[in-house]
Amino acid sequence: MTANKSFVFRFEDVEVREREFTLTKAGEVLPVEPKAFRVLLFLLHNPQKLITKEELLDAVWADAAVTESSLTRSIAKLRRVLGDDFQEPRYINTVATVGYRFIGKVEVSEDPSGDAQATKEPNDLSDVLQKAGGRKQVWGWALAGGGVLVLCLAGAIWYLHRPLSPPRITAYTQITHDGREKGIGGTDGSRIYFTQWSPNAIVQIGVNGGETAPVPISLPGALSSLWDISPDGSRALFVTFEEGHTTGPMWVVPILGGAAMRLGDGISPSFSPDGASVIYSTMEGDIFTLRTDGTEKRKLASVGSVARKFSWSPDGKTIRFTKDDKLWEMSADGSGVHRLLPNWHERELQCCGQWTPNGRLFLFRLSNPSMLGNEIWAMEEGHQAFRRRPSEPVRLTTGPMAWGPPVPSRDGKKIFARGATLRGELSRIDPKTGGPQPFLGGISAEFVSFSGDGKSVAYVSFPDGILWKADRDGSNRVQLTQLSGLPNYPMNPRWSPDSRQILFLSVMPNGRSAIYLVSADGGNPTKLLPEYDVYTGDANWSPDGKRILFDWDSIYNPQAKLDLRILDLNSRPITTIPGSTGLWSSRWSPDGRYIAALVNPETELRVFDFTTQRWVVLPTNGSVDFPSFSRDSRYIYFLRYGRDQGVFRIPVTGGKLERVVNMANWHLTGYFGFSMSLDPTDAPLALRDVGSNDIYALTLEEK
Repeated sequence: MTANKSFVFRFEDVEVREREFTLTKAGEVLPVEPKAFRVLLFLLHNPQKLITKEELLDAVWADAAVTESSLTRSIAKLRRVLGDDFQEPRYINTVATVGYRFIGKVEVSEDPSGDAQATKEPNDLSDVLQKAGGRKQVWGWALAGGGVLVLCLAGAIWYLHRPLSPPRITAYTQITHDGREKGIGGTDGSRIYFTQWSPNAIVQIGVNGGETAPVPISLPGALSSLWDISPDGSRALFVTFEEGHTTGPMWVVPILGGAAMRLGDGISPSFSPDGASVIYSTMEGDIFTLRTDGTEKRKLASVGSVARKFSWSPDGKTIRFTKDDKLWEMSADGSGVHRLLPNWHERELQCCGQWTPNGRLFLFRLSNPSMLGNEIWAMEEGHQAFRRRPSEPVRLTTGPMAWGPPVPSRDGKKIFARGATLRGELSRIDPKTGGPQPFLGGISAEFVSFSGDGKSVAYVSFPDGILWKADRDGSNRVQLTQLSGLPNYPMNPRWSPDSRQILFLSVMPNGRSAIYLVSADGGNPTKLLPEYDVYTGDANWSPDGKRILFDWDSIYNPQAKLDLRILDLNSRPITTIPGSTGLWSSRWSPDGRYIAALVNPETELRVFDFTTQRWVVLPTNGSVDFPSFSRDSRYIYFLRYGRDQGVFRIPVTGGKLERVVNMANWHLTGYFGFSMSLDPTDAPLALRDVGSNDIYALTLEEK
């Protein structure tokens, strides 16, 4: 286009006259702010071309000291006048962080009445009067202007009452690249701190990626778990797992070095917005706060069951948490406890919410009970004058990756979250070499159990949680449970001595556990002891198949009195094992003489001898997971998970503890993050992690 000429631009029902400085839409002249009009002219002179923000600022504002916000406001005013939509534009397209492009089809003709050098912005009433041509026309202009004002006012009211555009994720950036199972504890703005589980360590990495580095913190116990970073980034909250503690000790630890402060035992601690206090829960469902120096302990509320993942609103007035797999809310003084999202996605698990720093969004995770779908959602909290927020939360992520709890960045522009594709490789550990060998073709399965005749095997596929039976070589599979419905996630299958039935434990989405019985040929599982409204778990057959040993009121019920009981399948009486109070995770030896069980927590292994009717404590010197009797009933094998990770065995009658295999560099996975069983030769079987498990930065865009 020639620089010294003026033009007329037409697109759809809009006409823009460069010389007259007018915009007409559907035959009606609409008022446009001069700067906004010049932005439109520049875009129309360059249709379909991406114009950078810098170009527009230079062309329209020249040397004036203005910021990008002036350009943004002009674009917004043009969109209002033209009736254009930001998300589905017909005319002006925004290219994020770069500039704008006029995408409508434009017809251009030369204005024969003058050139562009004569173009002048109307500055005062005399200009308007001169263009209008007299007093009569002034009244016409006044009436037209009044009509335009009414229309503009109506448009403004409509615009201000529209729902806010939902937030969305515009980019995914991978931060870590090691694939190990981990959980984010928090960020100080420049670094992300997380717990690495297998092997256990506390690790840090820059918010933009780079090399990981261990955090030099030493605390007692088999495992350390990072729960929160203080608002000023100087301290961290840890929970450790120690022998004799049902709930772990809590610690406040200076990140850059210094003495750790022990705060007592608690669950899921979190800093207050000012960093001066800590909130936590107990197994009984009581919620407390105390200062970080351990003083001024105060009970806020009793909510009936364990509360986890506390989050304070930025203004400190509201506390939200997860209880019974749903989000709850209360005031900062503990009053007004109520469900946050009643009657919304009741079948899914709501968890792990956090506010963005400006308080406008509440981020949380919504999970499918099958572990196959963990997505991040956002609920809009902030209010803008005359604008209403969406009535329901908005889904931010989608796809095959399972997302961990969201952690907003300190500037609120990103969300840090663990993204995982869950898959394991079932491996047999050679006791002589300690090396893994793929078992059953390296399928992703755990809780492996062999029939007494040695011909069949049962296992649970991971992560979908389906119980299968197959021939010993993995062929001729039979599906015994479904992906959805009850039972939800089966574990620890046990074959009857005649190899015709399988007992298994099922954990429901609400944390309740129950024992089920299913035919090895398939069919509907039936609940054992349906007449009792209690938690039951870890069922074992007696060698003759006439009795079943099980945990009564298992550990999943924090208020229960644990013990071990035996059901006679013929006469149906239930008897309690003497001295079994507080014991769980029971196992019956193949020869029928012994029962092994754990003390809650899993730091003490005891053996009951039916001959002597006495319990003996075995010196395991640390945590014990997934105990299993050897085929000859002489040894008990178990997995130690965490810092001293490996498989151990100890004689049933007591004696020297023996490490079977060192697994310090193994990365395990599964429903609990780890599991172990034995094959018919007493070689350990474990599920190696071959999926992906890394931290990502999700770019968050709000409108």
